[in-house]
Amino acid sequence: MHAVRTLVLCMMAGLLLPACGGSSGGGGSSQVRECGVSEGEINRAMLLQDRPRLSDYDLFQDHCNPTAMPRENGVRYELTSSLFSDYSSKYRFVFLPPGESATWDDTEAFEFPVGTVITKTFSMPADTAHPGFENERLLETRLLIRRDSGWVALPYIWNAAGDEATLRITGGGIPVSVVHDGAQRDFTYRVPDVNQCSACHQFRVNGSAIITLIGPRARSLNRDVDYGIGPQSQLAHWVDEGLLSDAPADLTAVDTVPEFSNADAALIPGMSDAQLLRHAKGYLDINCAHCHRPQGSASTSGLFLEFWRDFATQPTQHGVCKRPIAFGGGTLSYDIVPGDAAASILHYRMGSLQPGHSMPSLGKATPHTEGLALIGAWIDRMPASDCDGA
Repeated sequence: MHAVRTLVLCMMAGLLLPACGGSSGGGGSSQVRECGVSEGEINRAMLLQDRPRLSDYDLFQDHCNPTAMPRENGVRYELTSSLFSDYSSKYRFVFLPPGESATWDDTEAFEFPVGTVITKTFSMPADTAHPGFENERLLETRLLIRRDSGWVALPYIWNAAGDEATLRITGGGIPVSVVHDGAQRDFTYRVPDVNQCSACHQFRVNGSAIITLIGPRARSLNRDVDYGIGPQSQLAHWVDEGLLSDAPADLTAVDTVPEFSNADAALIPGMSDAQLLRHAKGYLDINCAHCHRPQGSASTSGLFLEFWRDFATQPTQHGVCKRPIAFGGGTLSYDIVPGDAAASILHYRMGSLQPGHSMPSLGKATPHTEGLALIGAWIDRMPASDCDGA
Protein backbone atom coordinates (compact mmCIF):
# COMPACT_ATOMS: atom_id res chain seq x y z
CA MET A 1 0.00 0.00 0.00
CA HIS A 2 2.81 2.42 0.90
CA ALA A 3 4.60 1.71 -2.38
CA VAL A 4 1.47 2.51 -4.38
CA ARG A 5 0.80 5.63 -2.33
CA THR A 6 4.40 6.80 -2.76
CA LEU A 7 4.17 6.43 -6.53
CA VAL A 8 0.91 8.38 -6.63
CA LEU A 9 2.35 11.14 -4.46
CA CYS A 10 5.38 11.42 -6.69
CA MET A 11 3.13 11.93 -9.69
CA MET A 12 0.91 14.44 -7.84
CA ALA A 13 3.74 16.38 -6.24
CA GLY A 14 6.18 16.73 -9.11
CA LEU A 15 6.27 20.50 -8.69
CA LEU A 16 7.61 20.25 -5.16
CA LEU A 17 10.87 18.39 -5.84
CA PRO A 18 12.64 17.31 -9.01
CA ALA A 19 12.79 13.71 -7.85
CA CYS A 20 11.17 11.43 -5.31
CA GLY A 21 12.82 9.35 -2.65
CA GLY A 22 15.41 11.83 -1.33
CA SER A 23 15.48 14.22 1.56
CA SER A 24 13.77 17.57 1.04
CA GLY A 25 16.68 19.35 2.67
CA GLY A 26 17.28 20.85 6.06
CA GLY A 27 20.43 18.94 7.00
CA GLY A 28 21.20 15.41 8.07
CA SER A 29 21.65 12.25 6.10
CA SER A 30 19.89 11.83 2.76
CA GLN A 31 19.23 8.17 3.54
CA VAL A 32 15.51 7.46 3.84
CA ARG A 33 14.12 4.71 6.05
CA GLU A 34 11.65 2.33 4.48
CA CYS A 35 7.99 2.77 5.28
CA GLY A 36 6.13 0.17 7.29
CA VAL A 37 4.99 -0.66 10.81
CA SER A 38 7.81 -1.45 13.22
CA GLU A 39 8.22 -2.20 16.91
CA GLY A 40 10.04 0.19 19.18
CA GLU A 41 9.75 3.10 21.57
CA ILE A 42 9.84 6.86 21.33
CA ASN A 43 13.42 8.09 21.23
CA ARG A 44 13.01 10.41 24.21
CA ALA A 45 16.70 11.28 24.33
CA MET A 46 16.29 12.85 20.88
CA LEU A 47 13.50 15.11 22.17
CA LEU A 48 16.16 17.27 23.78
CA GLN A 49 17.55 18.05 20.31
CA ASP A 50 16.30 19.76 17.16
CA ARG A 51 16.70 16.71 14.96
CA PRO A 52 16.99 17.10 11.15
CA ARG A 53 14.48 14.34 10.42
CA LEU A 54 11.06 13.75 11.93
CA SER A 55 11.68 9.99 11.93
CA ASP A 56 14.58 10.48 14.36
CA TYR A 57 12.08 10.83 17.19
CA ASP A 58 10.24 7.52 16.42
CA LEU A 59 6.88 8.94 17.48
CA PHE A 60 4.81 6.71 15.20
CA GLN A 61 4.87 2.98 14.52
CA ASP A 62 5.12 3.79 10.81
CA HIS A 63 7.24 6.90 10.42
CA CYS A 64 5.68 7.49 6.97
CA ASN A 65 2.22 7.82 8.48
CA PRO A 66 2.01 10.52 11.18
CA THR A 67 -1.80 10.34 11.10
CA ALA A 68 -2.23 7.04 12.99
CA MET A 69 -0.61 4.48 15.28
CA PRO A 70 1.24 6.64 17.79
CA ARG A 71 3.80 4.90 19.95
CA GLU A 72 3.46 4.30 23.69
CA ASN A 73 0.75 6.46 25.30
CA GLY A 74 0.33 8.82 22.36
CA VAL A 75 -3.30 9.81 21.89
CA ARG A 76 -5.14 11.44 19.02
CA TYR A 77 -7.18 14.51 19.87
CA GLU A 78 -9.76 16.49 17.93
CA LEU A 79 -11.17 19.99 18.33
CA THR A 80 -14.80 21.05 18.16
CA SER A 81 -13.89 23.77 15.66
CA SER A 82 -10.54 23.81 13.91
CA LEU A 83 -8.33 26.68 12.81
CA PHE A 84 -8.62 27.04 9.03
CA SER A 85 -5.46 26.14 7.12
CA ASP A 86 -6.19 26.27 3.38
CA TYR A 87 -8.59 23.29 3.46
CA SER A 88 -5.85 20.91 4.62
CA SER A 89 -6.71 17.99 6.88
CA LYS A 90 -5.11 18.01 10.33
CA TYR A 91 -4.03 15.10 12.49
CA ARG A 92 -3.19 15.96 16.12
CA PHE A 93 -1.48 13.77 18.73
CA VAL A 94 -0.15 14.38 22.22
CA PHE A 95 2.58 12.25 23.81
CA LEU A 96 2.98 12.64 27.57
CA PRO A 97 5.96 11.40 29.57
CA PRO A 98 5.17 7.99 31.13
CA GLY A 99 3.27 8.29 34.39
CA GLU A 100 2.59 12.04 34.07
CA SER A 101 -0.50 14.04 33.19
CA ALA A 102 -1.65 17.43 31.99
CA THR A 103 -3.29 19.81 34.47
CA TRP A 104 -6.76 21.27 33.91
CA ASP A 105 -7.33 24.98 33.28
CA ASP A 106 -10.79 26.52 32.90
CA THR A 107 -9.97 28.98 30.10
CA GLU A 108 -6.37 28.61 28.92
CA ALA A 109 -4.59 25.61 27.41
CA PHE A 110 -3.90 22.74 29.78
CA GLU A 111 -0.52 22.74 31.50
CA PHE A 112 1.62 19.91 30.13
CA PRO A 113 4.72 18.52 31.85
CA VAL A 114 8.29 18.74 30.57
CA GLY A 115 8.85 15.97 28.03
CA THR A 116 5.45 16.36 26.35
CA VAL A 117 5.35 16.30 22.55
CA ILE A 118 2.44 17.56 20.45
CA THR A 119 2.34 16.80 16.74
CA LYS A 120 0.08 18.41 14.17
CA THR A 121 0.27 17.06 10.64
CA PHE A 122 -1.18 18.97 7.69
CA SER A 123 -2.22 16.88 4.70
CA MET A 124 -3.89 18.14 1.52
CA PRO A 125 -6.66 16.07 -0.07
CA ALA A 126 -6.96 16.03 -3.83
CA ASP A 127 -10.66 16.76 -3.25
CA THR A 128 -12.02 17.92 0.11
CA ALA A 129 -15.10 15.78 -0.52
CA HIS A 130 -12.87 12.70 -0.13
CA PRO A 131 -10.45 13.26 2.77
CA GLY A 132 -8.34 10.57 4.39
CA PHE A 133 -4.68 9.59 4.46
CA GLU A 134 -4.80 7.46 1.31
CA ASN A 135 -6.33 10.34 -0.68
CA GLU A 136 -4.04 13.05 0.63
CA ARG A 137 -0.56 14.45 0.23
CA LEU A 138 1.49 15.06 3.36
CA LEU A 139 2.63 18.69 3.59
CA GLU A 140 4.12 19.35 7.01
CA THR A 141 4.25 18.14 10.59
CA ARG A 142 4.72 20.71 13.32
CA LEU A 143 6.18 19.63 16.64
CA LEU A 144 5.77 21.40 19.93
CA ILE A 145 8.18 19.92 22.49
CA ARG A 146 8.02 20.95 26.14
CA ARG A 147 11.61 21.24 27.34
CA ASP A 148 13.00 22.68 30.59
CA SER A 149 13.17 26.11 28.96
CA GLY A 150 9.57 25.98 27.72
CA TRP A 151 7.82 25.00 24.51
CA VAL A 152 9.93 24.70 21.36
CA ALA A 153 8.25 24.86 17.92
CA LEU A 154 9.79 22.87 15.05
CA PRO A 155 8.32 22.73 11.48
CA TYR A 156 9.06 19.64 9.36
CA ILE A 157 8.30 19.57 5.62
CA TRP A 158 7.49 16.26 3.92
CA ASN A 159 9.27 15.27 0.73
CA ALA A 160 7.34 14.47 -2.44
CA ALA A 161 7.54 10.72 -1.82
CA GLY A 162 5.91 11.08 1.57
CA ASP A 163 8.55 8.94 3.26
CA GLU A 164 10.41 11.58 5.29
CA ALA A 165 9.94 15.06 6.71
CA THR A 166 12.93 17.31 7.36
CA LEU A 167 13.35 20.28 9.65
CA ARG A 168 12.95 23.68 8.00
CA ILE A 169 13.66 26.42 10.52
CA THR A 170 13.00 29.03 7.83
CA GLY A 171 9.72 27.45 6.69
CA GLY A 172 8.91 27.12 3.00
CA GLY A 173 6.33 27.11 0.22
CA ILE A 174 4.61 24.11 -1.36
CA PRO A 175 2.61 24.46 -4.61
CA VAL A 176 -0.69 22.68 -4.12
CA SER A 177 -3.92 22.05 -6.00
CA VAL A 178 -7.14 21.12 -4.25
CA VAL A 179 -10.71 20.70 -5.42
CA HIS A 180 -13.20 22.20 -2.99
CA ASP A 181 -16.94 22.29 -3.59
CA GLY A 182 -16.32 21.21 -7.18
CA ALA A 183 -13.88 24.02 -8.01
CA GLN A 184 -10.11 23.72 -8.28
CA ARG A 185 -7.91 26.05 -6.25
CA ASP A 186 -4.19 26.40 -7.01
CA PHE A 187 -1.94 28.27 -4.60
CA THR A 188 1.29 28.07 -2.63
CA TYR A 189 0.81 26.56 0.80
CA ARG A 190 3.07 28.31 3.31
CA VAL A 191 4.89 26.46 6.08
CA PRO A 192 5.69 28.99 8.84
CA ASP A 193 9.19 29.59 10.05
CA VAL A 194 10.08 29.21 13.73
CA ASN A 195 9.62 32.91 14.50
CA GLN A 196 6.16 32.90 12.93
CA CYS A 197 5.23 29.86 15.04
CA SER A 198 6.29 31.77 18.13
CA ALA A 199 4.25 34.85 17.14
CA CYS A 200 1.01 32.87 16.84
CA HIS A 201 1.66 30.93 20.06
CA GLN A 202 2.74 34.00 22.02
CA PHE A 203 1.44 34.55 25.53
CA ARG A 204 2.67 37.50 27.57
CA VAL A 205 3.22 37.03 31.29
CA ASN A 206 4.50 39.98 33.36
CA GLY A 207 5.84 41.66 30.22
CA SER A 208 7.67 38.59 28.92
CA ALA A 209 6.51 36.51 25.96
CA ILE A 210 6.42 32.73 26.17
CA ILE A 211 5.12 30.07 23.78
CA THR A 212 1.83 28.49 24.77
CA LEU A 213 -0.65 26.12 23.14
CA ILE A 214 -3.75 27.09 21.16
CA GLY A 215 -5.93 24.03 20.66
CA PRO A 216 -5.80 21.89 23.84
CA ARG A 217 -8.30 23.89 25.88
CA ALA A 218 -11.28 22.45 27.69
CA ARG A 219 -13.80 24.35 25.57
CA SER A 220 -12.30 23.01 22.33
CA LEU A 221 -11.69 19.42 23.49
CA ASN A 222 -15.14 18.84 25.00
CA ARG A 223 -16.51 16.59 22.28
CA ASP A 224 -17.01 12.91 21.49
CA VAL A 225 -14.20 10.99 19.79
CA ASP A 226 -14.13 7.33 18.72
CA TYR A 227 -11.06 5.63 20.18
CA GLY A 228 -12.05 2.24 18.78
CA ILE A 229 -14.98 1.36 21.03
CA GLY A 230 -17.46 3.93 19.78
CA PRO A 231 -17.90 7.66 20.47
CA GLN A 232 -17.01 8.78 23.99
CA SER A 233 -16.23 12.02 25.73
CA GLN A 234 -12.71 13.04 24.81
CA LEU A 235 -12.15 14.80 28.12
CA ALA A 236 -13.49 11.82 30.08
CA HIS A 237 -11.17 9.53 28.11
CA TRP A 238 -8.16 11.66 29.03
CA VAL A 239 -9.19 11.56 32.70
CA ASP A 240 -9.80 7.79 32.64
CA GLU A 241 -6.43 7.16 30.99
CA GLY A 242 -4.60 9.27 33.56
CA LEU A 243 -3.65 11.90 30.99
CA LEU A 244 -5.51 14.78 32.67
CA SER A 245 -5.67 15.75 36.34
CA ASP A 246 -7.74 18.25 38.36
CA ALA A 247 -10.66 18.10 35.93
CA PRO A 248 -14.11 19.06 37.30
CA ALA A 249 -16.36 16.19 38.31
CA ASP A 250 -19.12 17.28 35.92
CA LEU A 251 -17.58 17.58 32.47
CA THR A 252 -21.00 18.13 30.89
CA ALA A 253 -21.06 21.58 32.52
CA VAL A 254 -17.93 22.76 30.67
CA ASP A 255 -18.72 25.70 28.40
CA THR A 256 -17.99 24.37 24.93
CA VAL A 257 -17.18 25.88 21.56
CA PRO A 258 -19.85 24.48 19.22
CA GLU A 259 -18.71 22.20 16.45
CA PHE A 260 -18.37 23.88 13.06
CA SER A 261 -17.12 22.18 9.92
CA ASN A 262 -17.29 23.23 6.29
CA ALA A 263 -20.42 21.14 5.83
CA ASP A 264 -22.13 23.09 8.63
CA ALA A 265 -22.18 26.22 6.48
CA ALA A 266 -25.44 24.94 5.00
CA LEU A 267 -27.00 25.19 8.47
CA ILE A 268 -26.24 28.89 8.96
CA PRO A 269 -29.58 30.25 7.63
CA GLY A 270 -31.50 28.06 10.08
CA MET A 271 -29.49 29.04 13.16
CA SER A 272 -31.16 31.16 15.81
CA ASP A 273 -29.48 34.45 16.74
CA ALA A 274 -28.08 32.84 19.91
CA GLN A 275 -26.72 29.84 17.97
CA LEU A 276 -25.18 32.08 15.33
CA LEU A 277 -23.49 34.19 18.01
CA ARG A 278 -21.95 31.12 19.70
CA HIS A 279 -20.77 29.62 16.40
CA ALA A 280 -19.27 32.94 15.27
CA LYS A 281 -17.52 33.46 18.61
CA GLY A 282 -16.24 29.88 18.50
CA TYR A 283 -14.81 30.43 15.01
CA LEU A 284 -13.13 33.68 16.03
CA ASP A 285 -11.83 32.06 19.21
CA ILE A 286 -9.83 29.34 17.43
CA ASN A 287 -8.88 31.36 14.36
CA CYS A 288 -8.14 34.78 15.85
CA ALA A 289 -8.13 34.94 19.64
CA HIS A 290 -4.66 33.44 20.13
CA CYS A 291 -3.41 36.83 18.85
CA HIS A 292 -6.45 38.99 19.60
CA ARG A 293 -6.42 38.88 23.40
CA PRO A 294 -4.66 41.00 26.02
CA GLN A 295 -1.75 38.50 26.24
CA GLY A 296 -1.41 37.91 22.48
CA SER A 297 0.70 39.46 19.74
CA ALA A 298 -2.23 41.69 18.66
CA SER A 299 -2.90 42.97 22.17
CA THR A 300 -2.51 46.62 21.13
CA SER A 301 -5.35 46.32 18.60
CA GLY A 302 -8.04 46.52 21.27
CA LEU A 303 -9.88 43.72 19.44
CA PHE A 304 -10.31 40.81 21.87
CA LEU A 305 -12.12 37.72 20.61
CA GLU A 306 -11.91 35.02 23.28
CA PHE A 307 -14.92 32.70 23.40
CA TRP A 308 -15.56 33.35 27.10
CA ARG A 309 -15.67 37.17 26.66
CA ASP A 310 -19.29 38.36 26.97
CA PHE A 311 -20.51 39.97 23.75
CA ALA A 312 -23.55 41.73 25.23
CA THR A 313 -21.51 43.72 27.77
CA GLN A 314 -18.31 44.12 25.71
CA PRO A 315 -19.36 44.77 22.09
CA THR A 316 -16.54 47.25 21.46
CA GLN A 317 -13.87 44.70 22.37
CA HIS A 318 -15.46 42.42 19.78
CA GLY A 319 -15.07 45.18 17.17
CA VAL A 320 -18.59 46.66 17.08
CA CYS A 321 -18.31 50.29 15.95
CA LYS A 322 -14.62 50.20 16.91
CA ARG A 323 -12.10 51.99 14.75
CA PRO A 324 -8.97 49.91 14.06
CA ILE A 325 -5.70 50.88 15.70
CA ALA A 326 -3.35 50.01 12.83
CA PHE A 327 -5.30 49.11 9.69
CA GLY A 328 -5.63 52.05 7.31
CA GLY A 329 -6.40 50.46 3.95
CA GLY A 330 -9.46 51.07 1.84
CA THR A 331 -12.52 53.13 2.72
CA LEU A 332 -13.77 50.99 5.61
CA SER A 333 -13.84 52.65 9.01
CA TYR A 334 -14.94 50.13 11.65
CA ASP A 335 -13.99 46.58 12.57
CA ILE A 336 -17.69 45.66 12.64
CA VAL A 337 -20.58 47.73 11.32
CA PRO A 338 -23.70 46.09 12.78
CA GLY A 339 -26.01 44.83 10.07
CA ASP A 340 -23.45 45.33 7.29
CA ALA A 341 -20.71 42.72 6.83
CA ALA A 342 -19.65 44.30 3.51
CA ALA A 343 -18.74 47.50 5.37
CA SER A 344 -16.91 45.70 8.19
CA ILE A 345 -13.11 45.56 8.28
CA LEU A 346 -13.10 42.23 10.14
CA HIS A 347 -15.06 40.50 7.38
CA TYR A 348 -13.08 42.22 4.62
CA ARG A 349 -9.71 41.19 6.05
CA MET A 350 -10.88 37.59 6.51
CA GLY A 351 -11.59 37.41 2.79
CA SER A 352 -8.57 39.39 1.57
CA LEU A 353 -5.31 37.84 0.38
CA GLN A 354 -3.58 41.21 -0.07
CA PRO A 355 -0.41 41.55 2.05
CA GLY A 356 -1.02 43.92 4.92
CA HIS A 357 -4.77 43.40 4.64
CA SER A 358 -5.20 39.64 4.99
CA MET A 359 -6.18 38.23 8.37
CA PRO A 360 -4.92 36.05 9.72
CA SER A 361 -1.66 37.28 8.26
CA LEU A 362 -0.14 33.78 8.42
CA GLY A 363 -1.42 30.40 7.32
CA LYS A 364 -3.95 31.57 4.72
CA ALA A 365 -3.30 31.39 0.99
CA THR A 366 -6.92 30.90 -0.07
CA PRO A 367 -10.09 32.34 1.51
CA HIS A 368 -12.24 30.22 3.80
CA THR A 369 -15.61 30.41 2.05
CA GLU A 370 -17.53 28.76 4.88
CA GLY A 371 -15.93 30.86 7.63
CA LEU A 372 -16.69 34.03 5.68
CA ALA A 373 -20.30 32.93 5.35
CA LEU A 374 -20.57 32.34 9.11
CA ILE A 375 -19.05 35.65 10.19
CA GLY A 376 -20.86 37.53 7.42
CA ALA A 377 -24.23 36.14 8.53
CA TRP A 378 -23.47 36.99 12.17
CA ILE A 379 -22.66 40.62 11.35
CA ASP A 380 -25.53 41.03 8.90
CA ARG A 381 -28.01 39.74 11.47
CA MET A 382 -26.94 42.26 14.13
CA PRO A 383 -29.43 45.09 14.64
CA ALA A 384 -28.31 47.87 12.28
CA SER A 385 -26.52 50.78 13.91
CA ASP A 386 -25.00 53.99 12.56
CA CYS A 387 -21.50 53.90 14.00
CA ASP A 388 -20.78 57.45 12.84
CA GLY A 389 -23.80 58.73 14.67
CA ALA A 390 -23.33 56.62 17.76
